[in-house]
Amino acid sequence: MKSKEEIQVMLDHSINNLLAAHGGRVDVVSEYYENTNRVLVVNMAGGCRGCARAKATMKHIVENSIKTFDPSIVYVEDNTDHTSGSNPYYKE
Repeated sequence: MKSKEEIQVMLDHSINNLLAAHGGRVDVVSEYYENTNRVLVVNMAGGCRGCARAKATMKHIVENSIKTFDPSIVYVEDNTDHTSGSNPYYKE
């Protein structure tokens, strides 16, 4: 089982480098257990907040990368308020 800090380092070195091209990033907020399932809460920031592709990016890139890096994570929860933000890359 990886710590939240280790997961953030992985995100910074792999995922956030990609998202930076659109002015975005993903940060680990917290973790909790739902029954015996470990849930990681993340927040999308910058250009990712409000982006029309944010849901797909979260599911297919962020979540898959986190679960591959740390199989103890059962769920990844997006805590982002996608309705706020003054300058998303793509507006819905």
